[in-house]
Amino acid sequence: MKAADDTARAYGAMEHLRDELAWLDAGLRTLLGASGNDPFTDPLAAFRGLMVDREELAADELSPEQDLDNEWLAYTAFRRETEERNADKASRARGLPLIQLAAALRLTVWEYRCVILCMAVELDRNYEKWYAYLNDDATARTATVDLALRLLGDTEEDRTLGRALLGRDGKLRRWLLQQPGADAAAPGLKSPLRLDERVVGFLLRTERIDGRLNGVVEALEADENPSLAWEGATATENTLGQVAGGWPAGGMPIIGLWGARGGGKVTLLHRLAVSRGQRLLLVSLSALPADEERLRSMLDQLVREALLTDAIIALRETDGSWKERLPQEPLRSAFQAYSDFAQRPLLCWTAGERRPASELPLPADSPFWSVEVPPPGVDERAAIWRRHAEELPGDIFAPERPDYETMADELASRFHFTAGQIASAWRQSLVLAAERGDGLPVRSDLAEAARGQFRHRLSQHAIAIEPRSGWKDLILPEEARDLIHEACNRYMLRETVLDGWGFANRVTYGTGVHMLFAGPPGTGKTMAAEVVAGELGLSLYRVDLSRIVSKYIGETEQRLRELFEEARQSGAILFFDEGDALFGKRTEVKDAHDRYANMEAAYLLQLIEAYDGVTILATNLMQNLDEALLRRMSVIVKFPFPGAEDRARIFASLLPAGAPLDEELDLPFLAQRVEVSGGHIKNIVLAAAFLAASERRPIGMSHMIRAAKAELQKLGKIPMRGTFAPYSE
Repeated sequence: MKAADDTARAYGAMEHLRDELAWLDAGLRTLLGASGNDPFTDPLAAFRGLMVDREELAADELSPEQDLDNEWLAYTAFRRETEERNADKASRARGLPLIQLAAALRLTVWEYRCVILCMAVELDRNYEKWYAYLNDDATARTATVDLALRLLGDTEEDRTLGRALLGRDGKLRRWLLQQPGADAAAPGLKSPLRLDERVVGFLLRTERIDGRLNGVVEALEADENPSLAWEGATATENTLGQVAGGWPAGGMPIIGLWGARGGGKVTLLHRLAVSRGQRLLLVSLSALPADEERLRSMLDQLVREALLTDAIIALRETDGSWKERLPQEPLRSAFQAYSDFAQRPLLCWTAGERRPASELPLPADSPFWSVEVPPPGVDERAAIWRRHAEELPGDIFAPERPDYETMADELASRFHFTAGQIASAWRQSLVLAAERGDGLPVRSDLAEAARGQFRHRLSQHAIAIEPRSGWKDLILPEEARDLIHEACNRYMLRETVLDGWGFANRVTYGTGVHMLFAGPPGTGKTMAAEVVAGELGLSLYRVDLSRIVSKYIGETEQRLRELFEEARQSGAILFFDEGDALFGKRTEVKDAHDRYANMEAAYLLQLIEAYDGVTILATNLMQNLDEALLRRMSVIVKFPFPGAEDRARIFASLLPAGAPLDEELDLPFLAQRVEVSGGHIKNIVLAAAFLAASERRPIGMSHMIRAAKAELQKLGKIPMRGTFAPYSE
């Protein structure tokens, strides 16, 4: 055993290649001697000395001289003996790249010899002179089809076979040789044969992965052993192993993993590859070129990489744009070639949501297995938040160390994150803390970092609203405030009720939190939406109807679907202001316009019911809403017109602490005299502030009354004489 191990260490890739060159050297000398300078046996011999003469070649020592007597039969016997001897030595060594290449592509003897013929010029430039002489062309310093046919076979049948193996559809042309241009003619006798640079790098062990795949393909090696971010993924990992291991012989397993970003899909596939002793090639669909010719070339390079290194191919989808951007046939063809040639093919697909096999460019009639990688539950999320807190460097101490135990529970309830998103949020929170000059992140750092984890394209369909209002700013009756509190609790406690208590098995849809805010204009509906967003720590997006509604049939539905898909990716709150414009009552069908309008409304109701996030609808005309929508609402909050006491509180809440106020400012008096909603009160306060600033005086009653009169006139209300007495005549 020890002798065998010593042989494996001593006999390397370069030694093996040079041993194979022995029969090539003998063959070249045999070809040289067979023609000599006799113009009858070689009519072009007289011209060969113009650039490279015979004596120069005879002086080269490619390898020790063999006693071949310039006879072809002797040479073929020598070649056979040399190949057998080399094969015996290679069988006692491990990991020889030439043997790996031959096995991976199932090369025939003729193809194997052709690889050596082409590889020779990559090892020693002396071969260029030999090839130029035997090609009768001083510029043809590589192997050619003609040279390969003369040297690598022994019979006419061998030459016919070689011509077929060098065809455009052969393995040599597709995987191993440099590709001719798209407009190149069919391979002729003088066509050059040169190994692709990746094949040379593989045989010489100078390249880990084809450099042309950088930025598109990431190679995860079989000697790594990534750990799972949370224990809940173990069940999925066990199922993966059973599926991949129990696949019918001769078929290619195709596995689809879907789930939220950072859920561990790539880690699970890497661990599966490690368990099989294989490499994982992770392909970014968004980085693949859209041009069909470039795409085919890159996919051939990808498949060759997988074949050479016995790798699993995993396609990573970041969004659904690849379906419109990439031509499907090249993808399907490449996957079929991988299935046909690979020794242990395994194709994987990762996405944010479930993709049925019919949507994917898979080989025809391919069996497909799909599974969700579930996100961690609330308790598991809290444990992950705490674990990262425990891993903070020991020499980092704030004057008062934050209570990360409590924060972990709060963050786990507010943010339904995966393990990867939690890790990313922790890293970002450390950056935010460092910007403040602190070593440890506080609650606000963690919340801001968590909100930054959402990735989406909602801005294409909606307008972001920065939540600036809190509960103290929301002036509402207690009953309305309690309803909003209850809705927020429904979102934060939904995992406890649905998963922990088992209600998810009873209620299969309609598990989102949908709020309807109804009331006159300016009564605080938009502010309440901001309060909800701040309470839940979620982004708030107001749906822009001009970007959603289209006059073209079917386009509105498509935009609505995209809107909810992006919202699902981001976890954002969708705020439909003036919701009756989209959710109005369906009408009697009198023409095609009515029919399609009703279809749009019905489709939107389905999307609302299927959405498991948070939606808020605001309307001034609740009576115009469809009854089916009201049934789907989790809570309906009515915003009443504020009374005098509430108006006084609104006036006070809108005056900043730093604003200069006149001592005689009488807010209860204004609230009694100005019967308007909170939105109009905001206009009055702001206008009064500008009037005071223009006079360089504190905000006083005169400014408030002038602003109030202007606002009432906008509403068509003319205040009676003496309304604001005694402050104004």
